Amino acid sequence: MPTYTIWVDVDDLFHYALTNPRPSGIQRLVYEILRVIEGRAALRADAPQIRFVRQGVDDSPLSEVTFAEISALFGKLSGTHQTPARSSRTASSRHETLPRTSGRLRHTINAARQFITSHLESCSESERSAIQRLRHSTIRKLESMPVDISGPLLAAGVSQIRVLRLLRRYWRERRTAPLQKEYLAQAKTKTDLPVRTFLPDESPLAGTDFLPRDIFLILGAAWSDPHFGERLRVIRERHGLRPVVLLYDLIPARRPEWCAHSLVRDFRHWLDTTLPQCSHMLAISKATAQDVVRYAGEEGLHLSGPVRAIPLGTGFGLASEETPSQADQSMPPPGLPRPGTYVLFVSTLEARKNHALLFRVWRRLIRDLGRENVPTLIFAGRVGWLVADLMQQLDNTDWLDGKIRLLRDPTDTELHQLYRGCLFTVFPSLFEGWGLPVTESLMLGRPCVASDTTSVPEAGGVFARYFSPESTTDATAVIREIITSPDALAAWRQKVETEFPRVPWAASADAILDACAEAHAPRHGLTRAAGGEFVS
Repeated sequence: MPTYTIWVDVDDLFHYALTNPRPSGIQRLVYEILRVIEGRAALRADAPQIRFVRQGVDDSPLSEVTFAEISALFGKLSGTHQTPARSSRTASSRHETLPRTSGRLRHTINAARQFITSHLESCSESERSAIQRLRHSTIRKLESMPVDISGPLLAAGVSQIRVLRLLRRYWRERRTAPLQKEYLAQAKTKTDLPVRTFLPDESPLAGTDFLPRDIFLILGAAWSDPHFGERLRVIRERHGLRPVVLLYDLIPARRPEWCAHSLVRDFRHWLDTTLPQCSHMLAISKATAQDVVRYAGEEGLHLSGPVRAIPLGTGFGLASEETPSQADQSMPPPGLPRPGTYVLFVSTLEARKNHALLFRVWRRLIRDLGRENVPTLIFAGRVGWLVADLMQQLDNTDWLDGKIRLLRDPTDTELHQLYRGCLFTVFPSLFEGWGLPVTESLMLGRPCVASDTTSVPEAGGVFARYFSPESTTDATAVIREIITSPDALAAWRQKVETEFPRVPWAASADAILDACAEAHAPRHGLTRAAGGEFVS
């Protein structure tokens, strides 16, 4: 029998899938941990049970989902189910620029469909029928309208639905507050009484017992929910769970110039309301751990203990189990660049990732070495934010006459093949919580030249080479030396292939499970003090 349960929050993964066509590094990392955590838990002496939860469609804090549902969702995000025709179309174009307007509209409409459908279960039959008719009629009208009108209208409609949900939750909580108060009073006076869902007759987890000191594990981008702190408080006070959180970076708080104002506001609110409630805090790098401690000190936040860095796996999916020699055995799909002719940069195009630096570097290299002596630079990822000027510069120069290409939203298969065929990879990011493309490149036996700031040197260690991401001159000198020294590049690649240490995702899961075990122990974590507050 399991000694306790770890309730893993996956709510942000489902919300991310509504508005994004491909997973970012956070979603990939979370999925790799979810893939192995149940098996690793079963091998432990304490053998905790792993269960996956998200916010319920009726606004209850916890609703259980299966790993099969999570896996199917991630499969769609990662392109596992894409047809060959789609893959060929994306790869065969010389370069892609901003996403097509019609594609954005179709994706927004699909997101709205999923959002509305996911909340129909809480309505009566007549309400569901009326909503379905209204939905179909509205979407048909939107599809016939100009995109610059239909897009904002659809976004406004989704926002109105969210407001109605919040109002419904507010009135329901007011109506049921006396029942909740009575139930919590009973739970406080009977120490052997399991803490149940606060509305047993309405909750999707009705009949489930949440035992004292069970763990609520937060692995994803929970800051995307501006009300997460309140949801966490409900989970702690009504269910008695102990929160353990994995932290990625503090970019919106430390370098707000690269983020939308709303993200900065919501992220800081998430930090201020979440960190003090967590029994244990983990980070994906020492740099992030230090940032969290520094931020807490500056803002006067009380942390329950130290922030500890965990080891991260060095690849995604089947690639994480592949050796460099195996990576060379299959041919690339039609339309991708010819192997050995290009340098690869895997990242969303956004200001922080510093694509603009590489545009300047490649322009200098072409001027100094001649166009025929400079490999093509491939940007692989979706177009993000704060890069309008860069996109205009690329368009104005015809993408340096084809020496820079953008492969937008590559599938996992395409991405894997891009790694396999590149001369080396570049990663000039100005600020990172870790640097997953660095370790993934090295894991596949491909040298990486990267920025020397924040956590990136932790990811690359002695196997990567570095430059200042603030200096075009420094970056040009380092990259030019690599391009003009093929023998040295071959020796570097051989060193990476044979000596780079491969970290399994099981090691990441084990470190997280260790923290959960410590948080579960009676002498650790948050306990209830007089008045119902939780203290360390």
